[in-house]
Formats: sequence, structure tokens, C-alpha cells
Amino acid sequence: MDTSHLKRIPLFAEVPDDALRTIAPFATLEEWPEGKEIVREGGFSNHFYAIEEGTVKVEREGRKLAELGPGDVFGEQGILERSERSATVTATSPVTLIKIEHWELSRMRKAMPEAYDALVAKVEERKAAQDAEG
Repeated sequence: MDTSHLKRIPLFAEVPDDALRTIAPFATLEEWPEGKEIVREGGFSNHFYAIEEGTVKVEREGRKLAELGPGDVFGEQGILERSERSATVTATSPVTLIKIEHWELSRMRKAMPEAYDALVAKVEERKAAQDAEG
């Protein structure tokens, strides 16, 4: 994958191209039609996604938690915490996703610690919001 795809995602926007080149070859683009379930609550967490185009809804136990769009990421919590998927994510429009496999996190941590730290912060932020709701 070309680094320009990753640069469109706020998580990676400020990361130098040299650092992005360490994970870009291992990131893949996926296209999903509207209505298709992308990840299922309770499933295995082997990768996370960044939304390049389109929208998705995030649900837990059938309750809508969020609507995500271009630039947002999902699936990172299960990977960072080595846990099952905490929510179901379904395409609400045709969606193009950048898929990053779990083994790339160690590369990210070394080559682009600021992006890795931002990912960790996003998980903490989402967990705090869930705790406040619940």
C-alpha cells in the first residue's frame, strides 16, 4: 500500500513517510458493501481498521454506541488489550477500509511511537466514555 492512503487517516497524518513505509507494505485495502458486518462482538481481534471512505455503526449487545466515518479507527481495543471484540461494526454505506494486522503493532510502537500512543489514548478515551455510560 502507498503511504498516501495512511496519511489520510488522522492517526498517521503527522507520522514521517519513512516510518509509515515500515507498515504500509503490510496494510491492505478492503471494500465492504452497505449492511455488511465487518467485525462481530465476541470475535477474535486479529487486526484493526481505519476508515478511508464511507461510514459504519458500532453496536454492543444490540445498542448503538457510535457512527464512524473517514479517518476513524476501530478494532484497536481488542488488539491492544488482547481481548475479544467488544462491539459489532457494520457498514452503513459502501466503505473502504485500511486493515492493519495485529503483528504490525510492535512495528508501529518502534517506528512511530506517537501513532501507537494515540491508538492507546483512543482506547482509554472510549473505555472512559463506556464507563461513564454504564
